Amino acid sequence: MFLTKSDFKIARTCPTKLYYKKCRYPSLMDENPYLEFLADGGYMVETMAKLLYADGKEVGSWDKPEQAFAETTKALRSANVTLFEATVINGKLLARVDILQRLGNTLKLIEVKSTSLDSSVTDVPNPFRGKRGGIDSGWRPYLEDVTFQVCVLRRAFPGFKIVPYLCVVDKAKSATENVTFDKFKIRAGEGKQARFRPQVDYIGDVSKLQKEHVLAIADVSAEIAELENEVATAADEFAKTVGDKTIERIAPEIGKHCKHCEYRLHEDDGSKNGFAECWGKLATPTPHILDLYRVDLLGGKNNDEVAVLAAAGTVSLNDTPRDLLTGTTAVRQKVQLDYTAKNQEFIAPELKGILQRHKYPLHFMDFEGSRLALSYHAGMRPYEQAAFQWSCHTMTAPDAPLEHREWLNAEDAFPNFEFARTLRDRIGDTGTVYIWSQYELVVLREIRQQMDKYGEHDAELASWLERMTSDKNRRVVDMCDLAKKYYFHPTMKGSLSIKYVLPAVWEADAALRADPEFIKYVGHDANGELLNPYATLKPLPIGEKEEVANEGTGAMRVYQEMMFGVNASDPAAREVYRQLLLQYCGLDTGAMVMIWKHWSR
Repeated sequence: MFLTKSDFKIARTCPTKLYYKKCRYPSLMDENPYLEFLADGGYMVETMAKLLYADGKEVGSWDKPEQAFAETTKALRSANVTLFEATVINGKLLARVDILQRLGNTLKLIEVKSTSLDSSVTDVPNPFRGKRGGIDSGWRPYLEDVTFQVCVLRRAFPGFKIVPYLCVVDKAKSATENVTFDKFKIRAGEGKQARFRPQVDYIGDVSKLQKEHVLAIADVSAEIAELENEVATAADEFAKTVGDKTIERIAPEIGKHCKHCEYRLHEDDGSKNGFAECWGKLATPTPHILDLYRVDLLGGKNNDEVAVLAAAGTVSLNDTPRDLLTGTTAVRQKVQLDYTAKNQEFIAPELKGILQRHKYPLHFMDFEGSRLALSYHAGMRPYEQAAFQWSCHTMTAPDAPLEHREWLNAEDAFPNFEFARTLRDRIGDTGTVYIWSQYELVVLREIRQQMDKYGEHDAELASWLERMTSDKNRRVVDMCDLAKKYYFHPTMKGSLSIKYVLPAVWEADAALRADPEFIKYVGHDANGELLNPYATLKPLPIGEKEEVANEGTGAMRVYQEMMFGVNASDPAAREVYRQLLLQYCGLDTGAMVMIWKHWSR
């Protein structure tokens, strides 16, 4: 058993988690669709980086670390060699290096990350440091990752000069047709290493990619030198807990940071539960203090009143001292405490009047889009927005039937301008536009900027986008903000996500479940419990399996499969993907209508 760089990374966030990770405790990160989505993008970027080194050799033997280290050591006897996934071991510390290059007596360590910097920004002399010269907190985890590898490499090969680099995506570079998303095909890995990572096949022109890549490779020697003593000390402390076959658990320090712990499982199925082991009997009160809205601000931003309450054995939400409610969040927190204690729904009396003042037609609008390290289309920059779908439910008058319109890109071309034009044609300049959070406005602002960037000359569309996104525009109403100010249900706990608000409304309002527009979402589980409408979306057959899209990450994956996947040329498969996207995005806007109707009664 070794302490790897991923072990070190998680231990730096919470030392106790190291034990749960090494002992394979169940985690909320297991099969997390968003993390898997990000990981796939990371593998693509890593593949691009490796293609820049034509002479590179894969070390492999991931399942046999000592053998892999021996192979690495042997390969580094050559004066000039480039290795991929080199394994380096010193004592209990193990590092796998994305790209390790020996040039004479120098070892270049290159860590590849799918995060990004913008090399066109010239007013910041060093992107890894803040205005006062210290290491930027956002970059610190990445730099500590590199530092850990440097520590192990320096100890394993003391006779070499080590120069560390961080290879990331450069948002200043535009994609050519050789570095777009569709040129990198992910499939299941092969052989013994299959369980460690998928395989990425590049199908473009390698010689052109080497000239047109969208990567920045930065020397981070100064930053690593600053961090090395601290990281080495921490790594050695963590390594002391790692035995040959067992690992010692580091005692936890519980507090507000435990709210989002990935080992906080809510199912009582008898599985190992890291959160329960840390908190003991204090893990069981329901509702729990960690379910409080913005519990991180309880008692003030720089305090940890959760830790104080836990030390006193008082962690029931209902026992939260009211004198700890401070600042602008106190109003929302007080509502949650009051109505959780009563087990009642709260709808502020003024909410109905606010809704009645909104002018018809009422448009309930939702977008689906994607920001990827590798762009969908040539000319786009890394992490630039591609808006591929909108859905809109409209009420033209109080008693008018609900109308639904939608748009989904099906062309292998930059979609944003057609996206905006079709949306403008639907919602125009009259009535009220409901959104849930600010994502839709962020997308529209970016599309307006892209018009200038790409030379899209459409004065009418540009003017409309400016009117829609103006701070003075009062026709756009954020329903998430309304929920924050005027609505609460105990089942929402501390969340304002529509994925929590809709189930609360759905359960509370029998009239919604009888509404002809929404009765199709009525369903029950095997125990007869009412299902969340998102859980009733029907899977559709694709080949030999069934797929369902019921959250944003799933929508992005389905869109990518429809446009660039192995079945992209199959009309039947594309139609299935299309239906998956339409039913999911349609429910998002339908959910807003359901919530609006409930609030309006």
